[in-house]
Amino acid sequence: MNNTDFPVNNRLAGRKLPAVIRAIDRMSIIFTYGATIGLVMLALTICVDVIGRAFFNSPLPGTLETTAYWWMPVLILLAFADTERRQEHIKVTILLDALPPRMRGIVEGTFGILATGLLVALAYYTLQDALKSLDYRQVTASKPPISIWPFKFVAVAGVVMLSLQVAATTFRHFAGFYLEEDITDSGENIE
Repeated sequence: MNNTDFPVNNRLAGRKLPAVIRAIDRMSIIFTYGATIGLVMLALTICVDVIGRAFFNSPLPGTLETTAYWWMPVLILLAFADTERRQEHIKVTILLDALPPRMRGIVEGTFGILATGLLVALAYYTLQDALKSLDYRQVTASKPPISIWPFKFVAVAGVVMLSLQVAATTFRHFAGFYLEEDITDSGENIE
């Protein structure tokens, strides 16, 4: 992976990101592969259920529970970090657009510090919930019961990865990698 995988300030394009930031970016991409697997499994689960229901009058037991408690959290939570890495989250920038590029980077970096702190706290409480769920091996009330507790740890991993990626984005803002004057509207580098 190189520095052109995300919007970058052209004056810093030749400068290499620190190894920690590059490692976080790579882990975000790996987590996206996990989200892709979640999407495929969700589609397969629903297809098997529909085929079983339509042709054999026998739906797949636990389809609703596995899609809701397994595959949707995997799909959503593991993709958040890469979306942050690519700067594709929705942002309302009415006030930020009025700021000079350097000041905007400082403001966005400051909010990044706050967001990282909030995400670390969220990861901590998500971990506490996952550990409680593990203690009593939480399952759904459906027949057959579907285990929920393993996928609560997926939630923890996703939130931790998002907090790391927000910290990496914060570094990029403070280091000037996202200066607005050097980024086109499409998020690509100006050549």
